[in-house]
Amino acid sequence: MSAFTPPPTLEPAQAEESHLTKGLVRLTMVCNERCPFCNVPAEDFPAAPTPEEVIDGQIAALLAEGGRTLTISGGEPTLLRRRLLNTIRRARAAGVPLVELQTNAILITPDYAAAMAEAGLTSAFVSLLSHVPEHHDLLAGLDGAFPRCLAGLDALLAAGVRVTLNPVLAAPTQTLLPDYLRFVAERLPGVKSVSVSAVQPHGRARANLHLLPDYALLGPAVREAQGLAAALGIELLNPYCGLPLCVGWADAQDRSVEALEAEIGGARALNIQNEHNKRQGAPCLRCALRTRCGGAWVEYWAERGGSGLEAPLRAAPPWSLEAADPGAQVVSDTLDTLRSDDAPTRWWHTAALAPGDAARLLGSAATDLALRLDPQDRATLIELRRLQRAQAEASPQLRRRVWLWIDTTGHDEAQVLELARLAAALDAHGLTLKGAAPRLRRALALALPSLHLELLP
Repeated sequence: MSAFTPPPTLEPAQAEESHLTKGLVRLTMVCNERCPFCNVPAEDFPAAPTPEEVIDGQIAALLAEGGRTLTISGGEPTLLRRRLLNTIRRARAAGVPLVELQTNAILITPDYAAAMAEAGLTSAFVSLLSHVPEHHDLLAGLDGAFPRCLAGLDALLAAGVRVTLNPVLAAPTQTLLPDYLRFVAERLPGVKSVSVSAVQPHGRARANLHLLPDYALLGPAVREAQGLAAALGIELLNPYCGLPLCVGWADAQDRSVEALEAEIGGARALNIQNEHNKRQGAPCLRCALRTRCGGAWVEYWAERGGSGLEAPLRAAPPWSLEAADPGAQVVSDTLDTLRSDDAPTRWWHTAALAPGDAARLLGSAATDLALRLDPQDRATLIELRRLQRAQAEASPQLRRRVWLWIDTTGHDEAQVLELARLAAALDAHGLTLKGAAPRLRRALALALPSLHLELLP
């Protein structure tokens, strides 16, 4: 059996573009705003526009892959009016049915918006960063940007272009999402879609980490916004550069890019392969949604210590005294009957492993192994070692979690501790010991702090 092959390391901007739900072309990396959180800052790229032949090749590649939406981005693509209009026309003429513009909108006048609509623009993704003028201009890095952005939005809507707004939640705005939605409903009633991003610790934000929101404060605001958006008739979306599911999105997986891609694509979906940018941590260990969420940005764990991250749905092995949350998991004694759309956590429950079972497990839809282990079963121990080696380089969200049940009836304290160390050496995530004396809990916890322990009478 071959070892797990990790995905290539991607820079943050590349990771976002690796989600092949849309094709993306960047006309230029030059921008007329200077957002202090920008993760693709102009200073990191050549100033020359992207060559026409490169753009044509990207459009052709999108169509060859069956893509239906081309996103034109930057930098700020509206700086290059002639090239932008020509790119829209060429994409539509080539057969792209949907062309989207990513823009800050401050250069868009009524005649510019009308020209883009005539060329074939179907939608715009506009960075109205906040409904508070001072916050918007602070986050845009440009005084006076707020009224110009609103004027551009008015022009796009008047031209019949469908608009999605993209607020970027930062420390100053982390509790204000409900108020943002109220503003949109009143001032921009033609907008029915809001894609919620949050400052990520990349690009310029590395030098402005004070802008990084605290998920402990952000989560309640997002949860409140979910209900408000439904009442206002606004679709709230969670993009890849948005938030972990536990930060307000656990009940809205159908509007979260990571969860959607994972459910469609299984355990190796693109969204959870970007582990070089995001990762899961200790709060994610018992999360039933682990396989549908990439976790938090690596730097968020370092800068915020995982604040606000807590499993919204908990999984539990089939023998556990602790009940799993409803809808969180399914359990099967037969590996081949599990399907990726059954539930986010899918247990294979067995009492032994045969040669080849590690490979079968990795090729299946199972996310977790619940094994009633006989420590004397040499064939099972060998197969567990094979599974351990095969997963050695996989990120936590891609690993099959291993939970062991061992009957320790008649074993003394030293023997029980040795069995627990065996479980840890096999990279078990959880261990249930039947018949172990309750007094051993402290000793086991001190010896093996990373192992989730459960003692059964």
